[in-house]
Amino acid sequence: MSDTVTFRLDPETARILRELTRSTKQTKSGVIKEALRARWEVCAEPQPSAREVYRSLLPRLEALPHTGERHDRARNVSKLLRERLLAKRREGTL
Repeated sequence: MSDTVTFRLDPETARILRELTRSTKQTKSGVIKEALRARWEVCAEPQPSAREVYRSLLPRLEALPHTGERHDRARNVSKLLRERLLAKRREGTL
């Protein structure tokens, strides 16, 4: 038992399909089946998790120099925002 799928192609994809059928001497159906199977093989491969990618990149990352408490944005976001707003007010752009 087989499934039938009908879909519309944009002109560029239709041109690509025509050229592939001519060059490979396959039917349109055969070219599409082959492309779907190739795509499935790529998608079915296990992808590394974000943690694994980070772990592999960690040795290549340079350590950031310690620049003191003033430049730690996460801890001093309200102080940095206040300083920036005051600077804008002094410049007359606020």
